[in-house]
Amino acid sequence: MNLRQSYLRLLIVAVVALFMAACASMGRPEGGPRDEEPPVFLGSTPAPGALNVDKNKIILRFNENVQVNDALTKIVISPAQVTPPLITAAGKNIIVELRDSLIPDVTYTIDCSDAIRDLNEGNIIDGFSFAFSTGPVIDTLQISGMVLQASNLEPAQGMLVGVYSNLEDSAVRTLPLERITKTNQLGQFTLRNLKEGTYRIFALKDNNRDWHWDRSEDVAFLDVTVTPTVSDEMVTDTLKAADGSDSIISRLTAVYAPNDVLLTWFNEDYKAQYMLEMTERTETVCHSCSMRLQTLFLKLR
Repeated sequence: MNLRQSYLRLLIVAVVALFMAACASMGRPEGGPRDEEPPVFLGSTPAPGALNVDKNKIILRFNENVQVNDALTKIVISPAQVTPPLITAAGKNIIVELRDSLIPDVTYTIDCSDAIRDLNEGNIIDGFSFAFSTGPVIDTLQISGMVLQASNLEPAQGMLVGVYSNLEDSAVRTLPLERITKTNQLGQFTLRNLKEGTYRIFALKDNNRDWHWDRSEDVAFLDVTVTPTVSDEMVTDTLKAADGSDSIISRLTAVYAPNDVLLTWFNEDYKAQYMLEMTERTETVCHSCSMRLQTLFLKLR
């Protein structure tokens, strides 16, 4: 073997050794670009807007594995549920089990706010809502607006907003709200799937989850009634192409009103007052008052 062949063999051995070392070295594989897209809703059982539903179990399907964050606080179901629903994530599905009996001829709304997100990156589906009806029609009217704190005009996040078709002043203290939702991080809300009619609207910090106002709780209200409507109007949109160019189009769309309701919450600092103890002086004063009342009563007779 001549010197040239020896050098060639050594070069081949060195290349093979380097190749094997590269294959054996440990490294973190590239996973591709970061996922920044929220999960996409694919379908459900029952279907969105389904009529005459008689099953308490709803399955929502997405295009990737999902999770539910703080379901009992963020997900709101109308009509309000006495027994909290069971809400779980299972792979690409969200399962909602209503444990109250279904009310006949009522539109149910599941408002998810920002509770649903993908499992790996936590990308949020903001404002996702799902509706079905236990009767032959589904209600579609809406009321939108914002809740602020009266003292500083800061947005009120997580405030319960609802309506009554019972227009009596006592309804907010004695009856559960008929349709409910919650404000998002900007204090914004949309009450969906309302029937035609006239309503009073309230916002509450419902600390004990009884779906009506107790005097110690924060409250906001509109001093006029609200009648939701819908109309077809032409709106203008801007479409942007992949090359960065844009174009303006006009299209007919449904516009729901009112969409600018402004509520400002306050707390009246109500505290129940009662007698802690009966002192000797208090007892004397009460006895004196009682004797005077008896004398006055006898004179009136």
